[in-house]
Parts: sequence; structure tokens; C-alpha cells
Amino acid sequence: MQQDLINCIADLDDVSGLLKSYFVGKDEMVEMIILCAIAQEHLLVVGPPGTAKSDLVKRFSLLCSETLKESETIPYFEYLLTQFTEPNEIFGPVDVKSFQEGNGYHRITNKMLPKAEIVFLDEVFKANSAILNALLTILNERIFYNGGRANDVSLLFAIGATNEVPKDPELNALYDRFLIRLWTDHVEEERFPELFRLGWKLESDRIKEGYKITHKPTTSTDKIKRIYRELDNVDLNPIENHYRELVRRIRSEGIHLSDRRVIKLLKLIAASALKNRRTKAESGDFWILRHVWNNPEQITILENILEPYVDDDTIANIRGSRDAKTIQQDLDNLQQNMEKLKSDIDFVDFLKQAERFRKEINRADLLDEKKSMLDQIKNMVNQVYEIIDKGQPDA
Repeated sequence: MQQDLINCIADLDDVSGLLKSYFVGKDEMVEMIILCAIAQEHLLVVGPPGTAKSDLVKRFSLLCSETLKESETIPYFEYLLTQFTEPNEIFGPVDVKSFQEGNGYHRITNKMLPKAEIVFLDEVFKANSAILNALLTILNERIFYNGGRANDVSLLFAIGATNEVPKDPELNALYDRFLIRLWTDHVEEERFPELFRLGWKLESDRIKEGYKITHKPTTSTDKIKRIYRELDNVDLNPIENHYRELVRRIRSEGIHLSDRRVIKLLKLIAASALKNRRTKAESGDFWILRHVWNNPEQITILENILEPYVDDDTIANIRGSRDAKTIQQDLDNLQQNMEKLKSDIDFVDFLKQAERFRKEINRADLLDEKKSMLDQIKNMVNQVYEIIDKGQPDA
């Protein structure tokens, strides 16, 4: 795996860590947003209001909004849709002056959805047919028909939110455009102390800074696209037979899974492998299939189907902080790799990894182990700086 690719993935790890430190009980949602961004596939979040859906997505987009090459492109667009929402509010107003001058009918799309790389549409299924028809083409083909002309849109991926799964058959086509469906709910009672502490911190920040959310960008959509281009190089052969069997079992349980979705889900599996710095898919990457349900009642069925393939540790790592044993093993591996450091790049990457471990340990719910782990990192970093001071790294 090339170093620039590893660095792009590491930047997304930083985004993941920051978001998980802001939002309690949303680790799996954070991971799925990142994988959907890498695979450029759309995500639907289902759950009651007040569960931090829009806030989390907005912060993700800001963390991924390093300077864009195209000045007209905007990093993020969001809107709360109702049956009374007009196309002008989403796609831009009609250029009346141009129309009066005989230049035809078209919309001014600057700073509107067609120019956005990340889109969040709250209550997406409440939009009227005029908006829904245009959305279908945008989500599926990345094209917006403006005055009869097909224009490419800047969309990386879209996230829709809804309080409930749509029951109207006319909405099935749009529902199917969301490859992944994620259920989110209020924070569990036992995690209330975390919610109290972190939630109040976010509110305190708003009191100090106003309601405008600000974040220093950690990565860019260009870097996410770099990872996307690498999906083609992930070896999916090791999981083909198991995947075929899983698809058969999922369908046999009455969970609709179209051929189109079966193939597109391979992109998510490949994205999971890459995010874990692998160029070969393995059974642990099947965890994303927990989110292919048609209604939330099917979640338990999917979990039972996937149980033989996805171990408890994988799910624990996705849903929450890693345990002390896992972190310690990775720390020890990092320490063993110190003797392999040769070039300046090796030393820089080592120090970056050490800093990420330090941040993870400070965020994690560790008691007795935290001090010893932080001391281990401090000693490793001091040793590396001693080597650098002696001039050992290659120029």
C-alpha cells in the first residue's frame, strides 16, 4: 500500500476519532458515514428526532473541507424537506433575466445542491414529486437536468434522514437509492454521564462561539477520492463464496436485496478493507451487511445471519472505543517497529502514529492502564528524538 494512500486513510482515522469524541453512542454511525464517503454511496439514517443526525453530518463535512479546487463547488448542503418545499430552494432559482433575454430556461445553481460535494436531506421522503424526480437522477447518475441540459453534479455522496421508513410504494425507487440504512436512537441510560458531559461541552462551545459550527479541516474530499480510486485494487476473491452464501440467506429471510445493491455493496466491503489498511477483503468486512435491511425489524435477523462471520471484537471496535488489551498490543507492535525506522519519512510516520495513540488513549475509558500506556508512548517518542538528534535518519 502506497504511503500517500496510508496518509489519506490516517487522516480519515483522525476525523473518525474527533467525531467519536464529540458524540456519545454514535461510533457505528461515524464509521458508516466514512465508508459511504470512501465508496461514494448514499446513506439513509432512520430514527427519532433529536439524535444528532444533522449535527454529526455537518461536522463531518467541515472536517473534510480543505480548500476545494473548483471555486463554485461547495463542501456541504443541507435542507429540511416538506411537501411545500419548492425546487428553487434546493436546486436554485430560475434565471429570470436570462429567460427574458431569450437564452432559455435554466436555474442558477451556485451554492445549491448541484454544486455540493456532501448533501444532507432531512425528512427526505416528504419532498414533493418535482423534487423527488430530480433527486433520483442526481443520486443515481450524478446528473442534474438544468434547462434540458445534463450537467454533472459535484456530489460525493448524500445522506438522507427520516423518522420512519417510507410505506408509500411511489417512494420505493428513492428508498432503493440509499444503499445503506442505519438505525439510530437516543443514547442508552447507562451512558447518560457521557451524554451529560460531552453534550454540555458542545452547548458551551455554542454559547462562546455562536451557533455557527467551526472546525479546522482535517482532510479533503480530494483525499477521500484518492482512497475511492484504490477500491478497484482490493482483492475480493477471498470472500466471494461466503458473500454468495450470505446474499442467499439474506434473501431467503424475505429481505429484498436487488442485484444492483448486491454489487454496489462490494464497494463498501472493499472500503472497509482499505480503511483497515488491507488490500484483501476478509469476513470481518461483512459487518456492513447489518445495514441492508428494508425495515428496522430485520436488524436482528441480519445480526444472526452474520454472527458466524463477524466476531464480537470487530463489532465492539466499530461500536465503541477499543479495549485496553487491543490498544496495548498495537502499542507493543509500534515499539517493535522502532528498529526498522530508517528514512525521514519513517520517523515522521512513527511520530504521527504515536500521537494518534496518545489521543485515542486519552479518549478511551481506561483507568489503571492509561498512565502506563502514556508513559510508554512518551518513552518511545523520546527515544526517536534522541536518534534524530544523533543524525541517524537518512537525508
